[in-house]
Amino acid sequence: MAVAVGSSAQLWIAVLLFSLGGRRTATHRSRLFLDPPWVKIFTGDNVTLVCDGNDSLEDNSTIWFHNGSILEVTTAYLDIVNANFQDSGKYKCQNKESYKSKAAYLEVTRDWLLLQASAEVVMEGKPLTIRCHSWKNWHVSKVIYYKDDVPFKYSFRNQNISIIKVSLNDSGTYHCSGKLRRLDHTSEPFRITVIKANQSKYERLQFIVPLLVVILFAVDTGLLVSTQQQFKSIFKIQEIGKGKRFQTQQPLSH
Repeated sequence: MAVAVGSSAQLWIAVLLFSLGGRRTATHRSRLFLDPPWVKIFTGDNVTLVCDGNDSLEDNSTIWFHNGSILEVTTAYLDIVNANFQDSGKYKCQNKESYKSKAAYLEVTRDWLLLQASAEVVMEGKPLTIRCHSWKNWHVSKVIYYKDDVPFKYSFRNQNISIIKVSLNDSGTYHCSGKLRRLDHTSEPFRITVIKANQSKYERLQFIVPLLVVILFAVDTGLLVSTQQQFKSIFKIQEIGKGKRFQTQQPLSH
């Protein structure tokens, strides 16, 4: 019985390894990004959402979702012109013969200055751009960028900050300040989180395969020990039964 169950466990592990290493899917996930890439914008700003990865020859083969509702737009581009608060929320898209994209979050706000970033959550080693955006693109000068309330860059003329490869140390709360029409203004804080890069498929397999071997060994060992204990219990019950029968068969003493 232990051999049969152990073989079954080996079969399931082999299937799992095959699915991790050699499985190919006929479809892929749609990709959604913003142009320009800012995830926070002012009311009145314009932004285009682009659904990439459409292999279909049809022009109207894209489904757009806003906060779970399907929009009427069916092209690969979703233009938001003169944005208002109702345009805030979660967006997804799905091209024909593709999986639904990951969510993109857009926040529409109103203020004098806005710290904009190309992403709120960015993977380690990926690029990141931040800028100090003014209401109606009015001229802003003497811009100071802060990270965790500590100033780290001054620019007399407003300039974007580009980080080619972010590190975990770039995580933090950012904001900016500057002069707008001779008045000092400060943006609201913006939290940027850098996450550790995912391991590759082969790196995961290098970890999973030894783990599965250990699990298989433990399963087989556990089945062997369990079987041995069951046999011992059976033998003990049989010996006790023999002892009882022997006692009942003893002749009565006079």
